[in-house]
Amino acid sequence: MKKSIIRGASILLLVIFCLSINAFAFGPGGVSPEASLYLSSYGVGLLAVGNGQMAVEMDVIGTGCMSKIGVYCLYIEQKINGTWQEYDTVYGIYHSDFYSYNDYDYLGEYYFNGVAGRQYRVTMTAYAGNSTGSDTGDVMSGAVTCHNP
Repeated sequence: MKKSIIRGASILLLVIFCLSINAFAFGPGGVSPEASLYLSSYGVGLLAVGNGQMAVEMDVIGTGCMSKIGVYCLYIEQKINGTWQEYDTVYGIYHSDFYSYNDYDYLGEYYFNGVAGRQYRVTMTAYAGNSTGSDTGDVMSGAVTCHNP
């Protein structure tokens, strides 16, 4: 009896440990904050493509099949004279390709033109929702310098 109680407690601690490891999810731009009932993980990456063009790579993974999943908005900043300043805000409501419907995840790209030699970073607000509710979460990319070939 005592042995089965100890074994049961050990299994419970193992399950709690495994669940706590999954509380943080990794994305291409860094670590996304604690997961939720709707968002399993989300990430954003920024890449200098060349010719002054920048590529934003976005991924959002739900905890199950979501009626709507994707990117609520991208907040793009540029560094001028050592200070981060707003460059553009891009809303998913105006970009139908920022969402997937009745899906488990969303993967997408967005391109914008920058100024060669200037640094940029992007904050992405991820979204996932179904009939029981929804959630959003923010994650920021690293800073990337725009360039010409």
